[in-house]
Amino acid sequence: MPHAILLVDDNDINRKLVRHILSDEFPELYEAANGAECLTVLQSRAVDLVLLDLNMPEKSGFDVLQELPALPLKRLPTVIVLSADNEPDTISRAFHLGAADYVSTPFNRDELLARVRTHLALHNREQYLEERVQARTAELQQANQRLQAATAQLIQAEKMVSLGQLAAGVAHEINNPVGYINSNLDTLKAYLGDVWRLVDSYAELESQLPDSEALDDLRQLKQRIDPEYLREDSNHLIAESMQGVERVKHIVSDLKGFAHPEQKAWQQVDLHQLLRSSLNIVANEIKYKCTVNLALGEVVPVHCIGPQISQVILNLLINASQAIPEKGEITIRSGQGPGAGQVWLSVEDTGIGMSKEVMGKIFDPFFTTKTVGEGTGLGLSVSYGIVQMHGGEIMVRSEPGKGSCFTLVLPVVPPGQPTPADVEGGQSGQATSA
Repeated sequence: MPHAILLVDDNDINRKLVRHILSDEFPELYEAANGAECLTVLQSRAVDLVLLDLNMPEKSGFDVLQELPALPLKRLPTVIVLSADNEPDTISRAFHLGAADYVSTPFNRDELLARVRTHLALHNREQYLEERVQARTAELQQANQRLQAATAQLIQAEKMVSLGQLAAGVAHEINNPVGYINSNLDTLKAYLGDVWRLVDSYAELESQLPDSEALDDLRQLKQRIDPEYLREDSNHLIAESMQGVERVKHIVSDLKGFAHPEQKAWQQVDLHQLLRSSLNIVANEIKYKCTVNLALGEVVPVHCIGPQISQVILNLLINASQAIPEKGEITIRSGQGPGAGQVWLSVEDTGIGMSKEVMGKIFDPFFTTKTVGEGTGLGLSVSYGIVQMHGGEIMVRSEPGKGSCFTLVLPVVPPGQPTPADVEGGQSGQATSA
């Protein structure tokens, strides 16, 4: 590897002499007649070694040594002072300012060559070590970033476990009052049926009763109460309340299915059922600003961890909703393909869309376009990790002002997972051998 050497001396004869000694072994030689020229050359060329005189006009060698560390250079050259000044104070000052060596003139040719070779070898070694340190630092920074991303996902996973435990407990607590409300409504409906039969019996006998003041009072009360309206409205209220209770039961069931921390087993799952459960969970968040359009095709069950895929679908639905500033539509499609043994589900919104720059970062941990406090930047990153673990992929298509479309593609049987037939065959074999 050739080395660049800069000769700095205001004496032409001294420069020619040093050039003559070095040129055979080191052809890349530059010259400067004073300290100012030296600093200019160093800023325009990559120099490995400077042979520097001290006593020069404009800028001395001492000035060069003082200003050299502040120059915007990728690496500092090694400096060997060549000077006729043998005073100990001068030599000490040169070393104090950063000179690597000091050669007094007149000098021996072989000694100069030996010192130049030694310092260039040390300079090469130093440069190699510096490059290794920079490369290792870059590797450590990348490893640290990966560790931070993994830590963030572990934190998110732990939060999901905590959420699952909380949701399971809350769901259990809700189930109890919902159960007796439903039972009470059924009983109330039966009681009211008896009351209406009593009212109907009275209506049939009313015409046969003799006129009296008491009968007139009953007829006036009947007119004010309007039993027919009460019958119709009470039946409607009970039916509506029972529908509400049934909806609460479905929501609780879906929430338990999504968040239960113990459901980690791979199993055959209907992707459409996961979608409907997810829509139930986020219904309150999206119903006031989004119209949900379903255009679902035929899909076969997929082998997956159901709660994790539910988490992915929930994230896609919530992101689609949050991308719509006021009113808009979310269209959900599904089908089989694009490859053999694959199914897909897409969530498309009419929101603000994304630029190519944003699209390139949306799966990075902690990246978010939301304002501070409204998002962690982990939702899509965690979803991406879940889908990769299932052997699938998430594709995104977006255009600013025209909305976004996220497509989830999953294999029917992920790589490395047994097929349902294998599982059944294994179970059957075990039963036979037993």
